[in-house]
Amino acid sequence: MAATIIYWGVTFALIGWGIWNLIFSVVYLKNKENGNLWFFAILNTLTLLFGWVFNNHAWQEYWLVKATATNSLLGGVLIAYVVLIIAQVILGREPKIKTA
Repeated sequence: MAATIIYWGVTFALIGWGIWNLIFSVVYLKNKENGNLWFFAILNTLTLLFGWVFNNHAWQEYWLVKATATNSLLGGVLIAYVVLIIAQVILGREPKIKTA
């Protein structure tokens, strides 16, 4: 029972963090603060690894002693994180300043 609660708590926390991160990524793009997207990309990579651990049945048994049935919702969230990380890395590049 506890493994199921933790699994769904992690799933909804990842969804909330992803939405929060997407909103601030748009704000930073609008304000032309592209460098902050690199920091979010690093945090999202760590979050992706954390979510992958909870999406893997064997890792769940290791960390929670008991595993719960995984759902395709968490897999979809992890795919969305991969897309978000790639977009943040590409859009986070600062244009090179041309010297005279």
